[in-house]
Amino acid sequence: MENGEFEESKKFNLEDALEYISNTIVVKNILVENNCVIQAFVFDYGKVLSFEKSPFSRFIYIIEGKAEVVVNDNSTFMQKGDSILIRGHSTSSIEANHKFKMICTTLKD
Repeated sequence: MENGEFEESKKFNLEDALEYISNTIVVKNILVENNCVIQAFVFDYGKVLSFEKSPFSRFIYIIEGKAEVVVNDNSTFMQKGDSILIRGHSTSSIEANHKFKMICTTLKD
């Protein structure tokens, strides 16, 4: 895969491939192309990732654990299997009230 950390056309299990690291947000690229970036994130408890009025839309999928996603000051609590679409030009943050793993697909216009 272009700029990815996973081998193209080979099966992989993200839940097993991603490990928690104390006091850290781990990011692994799955696919990086001109108009689309797919990344896997691992959040340790207490970590926060903020996006200030990003022009890009994002699709978030929770692989494991629980997360709080705040979009334009509206908080949504998510757990394994939940997804959310964050439209471009929104202010958002992803907060680890618990450890969790997620997929983030960023769509560039």
